[in-house]
Amino acid sequence: MRKLKPARAEWIRFAPADDASSQAAMMANLRPVLWRSVLLGGCALILAFVLQAVWRDVPYAGEAVLLLLPALAAWTIGLVLLPDRNLSFHVEINDAGLLLRRVARRLPGHEKALQLAPRQIRALEVVAYAGAVDVYRGGPPMARLELLLHTTLDDCPLIRVVGMDLPVPQRWSLRQIKDELSRRCKLAGIPVAVRTGPTYQESSAIRAQWPPA
Repeated sequence: MRKLKPARAEWIRFAPADDASSQAAMMANLRPVLWRSVLLGGCALILAFVLQAVWRDVPYAGEAVLLLLPALAAWTIGLVLLPDRNLSFHVEINDAGLLLRRVARRLPGHEKALQLAPRQIRALEVVAYAGAVDVYRGGPPMARLELLLHTTLDDCPLIRVVGMDLPVPQRWSLRQIKDELSRRCKLAGIPVAVRTGPTYQESSAIRAQWPPA
């Protein structure tokens, strides 16, 4: 079997109630994450200001360079001390089937890992959302994929996965996972359906369409 990189999904919903609980916990701890974004964005603006001052050799270039030290200190604080996103999602194809993981930093009790064997998948639906932004020169626009996994599990009868769809084997692209999973499902006689969604849908817009139960 060819080796596939684990893919980073934008969101995985194992079950509606579980999803709502994790979303609520993440929103309750969102303030430090926002501060981190503001701090790093401000540091980036300072760096751009200093670089343009030095490049243009303006009279205040020497004073502008003095801003680099506090900006670097603030950047380090933002990266090390302030938390990043509290939830991240990973999808991996392995010998046992499909591994889905929700990693919850600073959110105790919201970690989740589910190993799906082929016999536990009743059907696979793939929804492709065409993109409108070119990521690679000469390549297709950035797009998203949604995987709907109909399972035999009582507590997770329908698992939804949404993430990036890029033609190159990146850690944050679901394309290779989708291709290999579809191939395995077809070999096992599991129904696979493919349909097209609206053009250029953000992950949040796709999730907003998911029924609450």
